[in-house]
Amino acid sequence: MSTDATTDGVDLHLHSRHSDGVLAPAEVVDLAAAGHVTLLALTDHDTIAGLDETLRRGAERGIRCITGVELSASWRGQTIHVLGFDFDPGAQPLQERLSQVQDLRRVRLREIARRLERKRIAAAELVARIESAYGVVTRTHLARELVACGAARSMAEVFKRLLGRGTPGHVPSNFPSLESAVQCLRAAKGLAVLAHPLRYTLSAGARRQMLQEFSAAGGTGMEVVCGNARAHIEGLAQLAQRFGLAGSVGSDFHDPQLPWNPPGRLAKLPASVHPVWRHFRLPT
Repeated sequence: MSTDATTDGVDLHLHSRHSDGVLAPAEVVDLAAAGHVTLLALTDHDTIAGLDETLRRGAERGIRCITGVELSASWRGQTIHVLGFDFDPGAQPLQERLSQVQDLRRVRLREIARRLERKRIAAAELVARIESAYGVVTRTHLARELVACGAARSMAEVFKRLLGRGTPGHVPSNFPSLESAVQCLRAAKGLAVLAHPLRYTLSAGARRQMLQEFSAAGGTGMEVVCGNARAHIEGLAQLAQRFGLAGSVGSDFHDPQLPWNPPGRLAKLPASVHPVWRHFRLPT
């Protein structure tokens, strides 16, 4: 693989049905191969259950796959996502954090169901079904079930009317700190990369403060190219340079039925930004 800054063949943000995606890991790899991806990371939320399948399928398809995960963290009361790359999957600090956050997710989803039941929405049964089917439970799973049972017409409506801030089913997250997510990945000999920095409800000043603290804690990079959001790439590149962070690229793929972010179809990382994959311990 070339060591220049091109993103051709690189996709470092993909989800499978082990978290809130819809495909099996092998199917994600197959779709990535069809999109000419040659280096990828499966980054399911707070789980590495799909890692072995990803590595096996990648080897079969001639795609280099690195260990990946998307850790949930908190900063100033907001949920922040940290991508972890090239770590030791057996590291105890990582295993402990994944178990802790999976438990927090289950507790939160059950509380959401309890609050929706007060509004005569039969959510407890839906949550029980989700827990029996998935190792990591998310609000996205519940939103899909609520649409399927007719409680809402679309995912957007679910979050606007039932699950978002200020709605009957809103339950704040209680994830461990952003700094602890970075420390956990570093303890596992991995790299911490801040996911989609513009997706959080922060002022420009607060976002800069978050990036400063992330970098000071030992963060390696930030997503500069994410999905089809191209308008802000140059601004994100400038933030990466300002805080000494490498740049990452990823589709944030979840579902092939959503056509706007297929694996591998990404804008190029600006040449001014150091690519995070230069830090990976890739086989030659």
